[in-house]
Amino acid sequence: MPFWDSRDEFGDTNLLVSTPEQGASHARALGPHYMLLLRRHGASLAGKSLRECVFRSIYSTRNAELQLRAMAIGAPGPLSPGEMEKCGGHNLGPRGVERAWEYWVTRLQKAEAMWGAAGLPRLKDLGKLARPQTAGMGAARSATARAKSRGGAKRRQ
Repeated sequence: MPFWDSRDEFGDTNLLVSTPEQGASHARALGPHYMLLLRRHGASLAGKSLRECVFRSIYSTRNAELQLRAMAIGAPGPLSPGEMEKCGGHNLGPRGVERAWEYWVTRLQKAEAMWGAAGLPRLKDLGKLARPQTAGMGAARSATARAKSRGGAKRRQ
């Protein structure tokens, strides 16, 4: 798996890919791979579809945890090129990705139902919650401005 270090080409950065030049460098480092480790920052993953990208993201995390556990008891051996091809073809085939996607969607729906029963907002409503807060802050600022214009701010001091 390739590594990309933004510092090599761009010096000190905020560790985000935020310019076209950084994006081009990042893409060159990713090359034909689906995952790129970012030094001091995490990883970037790609897929042939959104579902495949989510699949790769979730299973890369799980596999990294398993690899760390395996390394605690010895040196795990890599898969052969043939094993990688056969496993990838099986796991990333339409059936594997779709079954995993259905499982995650079902889990999310059950979690949202539990959140709703507990009086918590559902994911689709989180965006709506942000707007009233922003509007509320604007209304509060407007009320403060009105109070200052009427001399109310001086009375509170």
